[in-house]
Amino acid sequence: MLGGSDAMKSEHMVNTHLMDRLRFEKYSNQHFTSCVELIKSTWNFHIDFINIPDDNIVYEYYFKTCLNWNQHLDVVVDENSNVKGLLFASKEDSSVFRELVYLRKERQIKKWKNKKIRLGAFGDRDKAEQALESFVFNDDQGEIDAEYFDSEVNLFVVSPELKGMGLGRKLMDRYMRFCRENAIETAFLWTDMDCNYSFYHKYGFKLHRTFKCSNQANNSSEVENGMVFYIDVIK
Repeated sequence: MLGGSDAMKSEHMVNTHLMDRLRFEKYSNQHFTSCVELIKSTWNFHIDFINIPDDNIVYEYYFKTCLNWNQHLDVVVDENSNVKGLLFASKEDSSVFRELVYLRKERQIKKWKNKKIRLGAFGDRDKAEQALESFVFNDDQGEIDAEYFDSEVNLFVVSPELKGMGLGRKLMDRYMRFCRENAIETAFLWTDMDCNYSFYHKYGFKLHRTFKCSNQANNSSEVENGMVFYIDVIK
């Protein structure tokens, strides 16, 4: 039986070996299911839904909304094409044509969501609508000052098993390269206190403002647990 320190060393060696077998790819539809699984392993978004037949649908919806509006679509996969990390980001000055494409996709996602609600795929209809409205509310609050910045990080996730191994920094470094190549001078993102937001401080992000996230499970809280961070892209 391994002792505590030996077990930690063994786990570190396994994770280091896994890091060596990772590769970066541009997102494609073949990554969809694995991305949904990664998000589900990281966050507990389905807690506010009642009598939901399959909670995967919550993460599918969330991922669909995050997937739209982006030009930078970076994923990290292992040798079995399982997604172990991702960073999706937008350019705020996209063309009129591209904006129309995104708006059309957004309407399709909304239509898909409403149909699934009617069919009971999200469980209790009233609770589902309230929970999904919270998603939209939080996103709106986090993006109030979007016009002040050139790019937004819409989704940034690293597999729990690889946190602390430097994968998040590699993903962010690649995003910074994208920013420089596209004349992006400032970037922002929003998150909440449940995430490892100390990473953003260490990387060079600064706190822009805080706001109160809507959470059906804890809606009475007055704590401003939402945070908007920004960074000046170094040339």
